[in-house]
Formats: sequence, C-alpha cells, structure tokens
Amino acid sequence: MTDKTFKRPALRHRRRHLIRQMFNGWPWIIWICAALAVLLLLPGGMNRIRFYGVAERTYEYVSPLESGRLISLNVNLGDAVYAGQLIGELDNQSLATELLMDQASLMKTRDKVQSIRYDVENLRLEEAKTAAELRALEGQWARTEELRAKNLILEQDVEDIRPQIEATKDVLSHYPRLIAQLEERLSILEEETQLFNSNELKELQVAQCRLVVQTAGVVAEVLHQPGDVVETGDPVIRISNVSTSRIIAFMPEEKRMDIAEGERCRVIASASREVYHGVVKTVTADIRKLPVFTGFGDQILRGRRIVIELDEGIELVPGEQVVVVPDISILDQWMGKR
Repeated sequence: MTDKTFKRPALRHRRRHLIRQMFNGWPWIIWICAALAVLLLLPGGMNRIRFYGVAERTYEYVSPLESGRLISLNVNLGDAVYAGQLIGELDNQSLATELLMDQASLMKTRDKVQSIRYDVENLRLEEAKTAAELRALEGQWARTEELRAKNLILEQDVEDIRPQIEATKDVLSHYPRLIAQLEERLSILEEETQLFNSNELKELQVAQCRLVVQTAGVVAEVLHQPGDVVETGDPVIRISNVSTSRIIAFMPEEKRMDIAEGERCRVIASASREVYHGVVKTVTADIRKLPVFTGFGDQILRGRRIVIELDEGIELVPGEQVVVVPDISILDQWMGKR
C-alpha cells in the first residue's frame, strides 16, 4: 500500500455510455437543427448578402382629352385589355360647337383664298395693260423724235409725252411688290387650309371623345361610371401590368458596397423558391426612407432603391416578393471574397 508507483487504472468508456451522454444533450442538438432549418427555409437561405424586393408594379390611368359626360364604358374590374382597345366614349357638346366654328372658319379662310387669287389675277392683268401702254408711249415718243430730227414738225407742235412715260414706269414698278405680297398671303392661307379640313376636324372630335388604352394589362380600378361628368385629365380607369421583367429591391444604408450597377445577381422568389438571374441596372445615389418587405412584413427603412432587369424571356407577376443575392457562391460570401 505504500508503493508510490501505484496508478489507478483508467476507466473503461463503453459505447453505450457515450451514446447516453449524447442523448442527455439533445436540447442543444434540436436547437441547432431548428436554426439550420430556419436558415434554409427563409428566402435567400444561407446567403450572407441579400436584399428584399418585389416585382415592379406599373399602372396606367386612362383619362379623357376633353371634359364631357361619359356615355359608355366597355370594361369591368378585372378585365384584360390590349393596347389600342376602345374602352369608352364621351358626349361632348362643346366639341361639337367648336367643330362647327372651325368649319365656319375654314370656309371663311377658303373664301379669302379665292378673293386673294382673284386680286392677284387682276393685278397681273393691270400690270400687262400698263406695260402695253408704256410700250405705246415709248413708240410714239420715238416717232416724234424721228420727225423732229428731220424738221418735219415744229417743236411747239409736239406734245411732250415724257412725263406720261415716267409716270407709267413708276406705276409699273410697284406691281411686282404688290403681287408678291398677295402671293405670300395666299401661300399662308393655303397652308392653313391644308392643315385642317372638314374630315380631319371630325376625326379630331372623334379622337377627343374616345377613351383608348395605350398599354396592355388588367383593369385594376374603375373610377367613373356611365353618366358621370369627367373633367380633362380625370382618370376613368386604372390599368395594372400583368407581368414584368424588372425587380425593385432595397439596399440598406450600411450595405452600399455589397452590389453595384452592371453586376449579375440571383433573384429568388419568396413563394416558389425558384431562382432567376438578372443584371443590376441602377442603384439610387440618394439615401431615403422606403417601404420595404423584409421577410416579416413591410417596414419603412433608410436605404437605396435597386432596379434589376431579369434575363430575356423571364417575367414575374407584379408585386411578387423576392430576395436578391449576388451571383457568387455562399462560401465566398461568408469567407469575405466579395
């Protein structure tokens, strides 16, 4: 018993004891598994860098060009519409009155055109007569000078027609300027009559009384019903897009260097978990408060707006919630190789 070299033999660890010890720590295992499951099930999974966003919603408001009473509306809430579709018409008495006034003005302009044409022809005819008179006076003066040079007539017997010749020349010199002025006025009036005619005025009236859709989509809201008086620019219906290839995402203020313009990224749909690819088009330079879906509801946060264009042929439903992550591996994100 006094032998100091004695050592207690090591305890034998049996496998069943090790397994029992592991089972004694089962709450930790469950917590770790639950945490991993949550990370895997959340949109974006194990990605360290991720931004939340939605598929872009765009709206078009169909409004009249002139005020009037809505006499018909051919669409209802939820109807699909296409570009160029007629959805309603307006009854506008002021446009009809304006059309009559424009037609009367057009007729008056045409009368002025005919009157000016008549005046131009008269001036040209008078110019020709004056030129003929000038030639006759010059011929008479030449014969008189010839007879006087031969002393066949006396000086006092010759009628001095030189003042008549000078006066005729002076009158004749004014005709080109007067004719040019009339022709200029005639040209302006003819251009005005060519810009508008009766048929074009009627077509303009019809266009101003029609409500036409410019882009395809779905009727999201009906703001007026037949019988309502609608002012100029007052929306009648609101049309929503049915699909989009643009994503509007949110970059928190402190993560301004995590993604840049022109960088490729992955877009993960929150509902279906499908993964799409796209390119970052723009990142707003200013920091502002924006409504953002953060995975747990909409919140107002400070940050930048990111616009992402999906690859060609890929479209999502407007308003669909997504998560945007850089197109690099999860390991590289966690190892800091961004």
